[in-house]
Amino acid sequence: MKSVASSRTPVPAEETVSGFQIGVVIIGISITLPLLYSAGELAEGVGFANGVLAVIAGALILSVMSVPASIVGQRSGLSSYMIIEHTFGYAGAKFVNFWFGLFLLGWYAVTAELFGRTLFLAAGQLTTLDIPEPVYTIASSALVTVTTIYGFRAIDRLALIAVPFLLLALIGVVVLSLRQVAFSDLLTLSGNTIDMPTAISAVVGAAIVGVVLMPDLTRYARNTLDCVTASFLGQGGGIVVAYVAGMIPVLVWGELEPMNYMVLIGYGGIALAVIVFATWTTNVINLYSMALAARASVPVGHYPEVVIAGGIVGTLAALAGISDYLIEFLVTLGLLVPPIAGVYLVDFFVFHRTDFSETHLEKRRPIRTNAVIAGIGSGVLSTWMYFNDLSLTTIAPLDSLAISVLVYLLLEKLRAARSA
Repeated sequence: MKSVASSRTPVPAEETVSGFQIGVVIIGISITLPLLYSAGELAEGVGFANGVLAVIAGALILSVMSVPASIVGQRSGLSSYMIIEHTFGYAGAKFVNFWFGLFLLGWYAVTAELFGRTLFLAAGQLTTLDIPEPVYTIASSALVTVTTIYGFRAIDRLALIAVPFLLLALIGVVVLSLRQVAFSDLLTLSGNTIDMPTAISAVVGAAIVGVVLMPDLTRYARNTLDCVTASFLGQGGGIVVAYVAGMIPVLVWGELEPMNYMVLIGYGGIALAVIVFATWTTNVINLYSMALAARASVPVGHYPEVVIAGGIVGTLAALAGISDYLIEFLVTLGLLVPPIAGVYLVDFFVFHRTDFSETHLEKRRPIRTNAVIAGIGSGVLSTWMYFNDLSLTTIAPLDSLAISVLVYLLLEKLRAARSA
């Protein structure tokens, strides 16, 4: 974006950009180490052909869900936090931010573990060092924590260089991999450890937080067409490109670790540098966002203290092996996050509560009980349904979204009837 607009006021018209620009930013955000691992596990679990179908279905769901969320951001000009505060009340928003803080801490832990593992594998491939993997995890996590406190702006600028190079590296990996195996042979590879609904749910879960937080980016959009473009190009195209680029080398080289198959191809040190800088940046953003969400929900301690505490907890979770449950983690995100979007979308498009002024916010109740019940309760109910093999649509995130919409509509209608 052109500048850092205030999160509490609408973006000025002169700072808006095209939907294509926003979509490119989202594609850059999509290229992450956890997503590459997720793509590999997906390919091994359902095979290439079904994996591509799952990715396309998931990307389409994400794109369609992103459009209305994007429009709310564009028309209000406000950040997702402010929209959530208007919808749930300033006290109710603290509950929501607590959820997001936990999700972001989980992402931090997953990325920290995979970051440490990548450095460990790289050291084994490129050097004679014999240092245990946990040391790399702790050291890299400490580096990310310190950077988040003192050097966020510098590493953010570095991302503008690292992420495009990572994308180019992945394209090169795909091209070189397809020289080893015919594309038609990839289509015959199958898997039987993951069913299709779970695969689609995992794809949606990998980017669902970004969907709910789309207003953070599309508040800079100029019109509705820009919102559609950003949603389908970024959430749709970005997810498809990232997942397919992550699936092919895993199936061709038989290696789930990105560092391993890049070394086999001959990328070696270049791959390491690109992965390190891109992952470093990703986890700085995860920890930074987690700290902001934590401070918004539980305003205890100063920002550096919250960052350090989050870094320690996330590192412990990484050392405990949280990435072993990556698919389950993504599915859980796909269950608990959509209801937040469901509630604020109903508020905006059904009840036409579009007054986002500071004056209107000050007049609202501290907590909008129905919104909190629908947002959090629907996520809990959807999770219970999923683990008890109950479903409305067979796709868990869609169940979660639909339940939140129905519950919130019912609660608000009952409230209106009692007030009449």
